[in-house]
Amino acid sequence: MGITNEPEVSKSTALVYGILFAFIVAIAVFFLCAAFFTFMGFVVGIVASAASTLVSLIMLLILASLYRTRYILTDEELIIRTTVLIGGSEIIPLGTVRSVEKVLMPFGIKLFGASLHGGYYHIPGFGRAFLTITNFKDGLLIKTDRRNFVITPSNPLVFKEAIENRQEKKRGD
Repeated sequence: MGITNEPEVSKSTALVYGILFAFIVAIAVFFLCAAFFTFMGFVVGIVASAASTLVSLIMLLILASLYRTRYILTDEELIIRTTVLIGGSEIIPLGTVRSVEKVLMPFGIKLFGASLHGGYYHIPGFGRAFLTITNFKDGLLIKTDRRNFVITPSNPLVFKEAIENRQEKKRGD
């Protein structure tokens, strides 16, 4: 039997993505209107409007991905379920987990991913890590044999305990 954790989404993070989405939509509308009112700028306006619409669609998908993030803990593995824009889902076999630590959200340098709340980062002191965060409070640093992960379950200490209990149970079998 598995545990599915739906992390708390930070209102400030959702608000920032929502404002960016609205701003980019406004830019798309502006360029579309400009395209119809000026002949010389018609092609430029249509292209700029299409590009702005595409970027706004990506922003909307990233905003929706915040609410679709899940951490699924089974007897054998931890599944970090995210959208492709965040970096895709990750499966962590519990046998490879070396430690689970509660951490404050670390500062990192973005390496890959389309959003600010997920993807691959280089975190000074930890190295490369896959982040899937929905808030900027505290989370869990999961160190494995292969790499590090940072997640933000709704109750980090309870989720940490659940992971450790599953590991103990697995060792006891």
